[in-house]
Amino acid sequence: MLLSSVPCAAQAPSRAELGKKALQLVAADVKSPDPEVRAQAAAVLGSAGNASAVPMLKVMLRDKDKYVRIAAARALWELGSPAGVRTLYALINDIPAQGPVPVTNTPLVELKIISQNKIREKAMEALTEMKGKDAADVLFKLKNDNYGTVRDAASRELASIGYDEELPQFTDALASGDEGIRYEAVTALAKICSPSSAGPLRELLASEKSVRVRMGALDALKCSPAAKDALDDLLKLADDENPTIKYKAVAVLARIRDGRAKAKLAALAAATSDIRLRITAQKGLILNGELPDLAVIRSALSAASPDIKLEALDAAAALTDDDARPLLSAALDDPSGQVKLAAALQVLKRFSKK
Repeated sequence: MLLSSVPCAAQAPSRAELGKKALQLVAADVKSPDPEVRAQAAAVLGSAGNASAVPMLKVMLRDKDKYVRIAAARALWELGSPAGVRTLYALINDIPAQGPVPVTNTPLVELKIISQNKIREKAMEALTEMKGKDAADVLFKLKNDNYGTVRDAASRELASIGYDEELPQFTDALASGDEGIRYEAVTALAKICSPSSAGPLRELLASEKSVRVRMGALDALKCSPAAKDALDDLLKLADDENPTIKYKAVAVLARIRDGRAKAKLAALAAATSDIRLRITAQKGLILNGELPDLAVIRSALSAASPDIKLEALDAAAALTDDDARPLLSAALDDPSGQVKLAAALQVLKRFSKK
């Protein structure tokens, strides 16, 4: 999408026209042959908050793709319907059969077991997100599952809802001499999002040499409510020579309300031509009380990368309806399905009831 293709407010469709177009787009994607698109469409229907989508989502609970069923169950819960809970329990309890001991599974059977357990894990994540501590009984039972990956996921989900006794197995693993174990630990902590993990993650970043572990640690800090505890380290990493480390540090800074974080983000935004850094810094500046920079958001929506466009749409949420309308109109026609659906969600939230 070229910058010149973004219409001005006077040329953009009306609020009603945009709302209708967004709804039509989501309804079409619900029937997409691509299960990933169907799952994303279900998520939009849930997040948009329109209870009229409940019948459609109930139909999606019978989708041939199990990930779509999980997305529909979560969306229904957001709309106040528990209709998908039974679906999640069925997926969680769909335990792969085990062969005789010693196990002599073929590689194909092993792949099927891995795939089935990944579905069980996703269903477990959805159930935990939906029910919080009310999912604890199921999670504690899953700690005795036949499969180690499921047992680990159950411990991780328990830690994410406040069972602090589960957390040390992940934070202690940060000190392992095995890079793979450290990487698995930071990946888990990026889903747990505990304030208690900020200190161990900060210690890891001070000595870690592996780039992938450092990146994972920054992802884990990004969702930690105590990320500000690592502010000094993040300010240094925002100048790191590795561009990915630098970007991820800026992404964490952009989640922190703090004068020093704000000053660093402003300086980076002024000094760089990298639109990915600029739009991420822009989100942090908005969080810290600055008005959104329409020119930066427009520029990011003209980038080639769908990820950058998604960041721009996040920032566009802070724009006035009149400023956002032409940008959202253009994004509804984006080549990326993810971008179109993200724009559709914002349109539905802004305009569908106006």
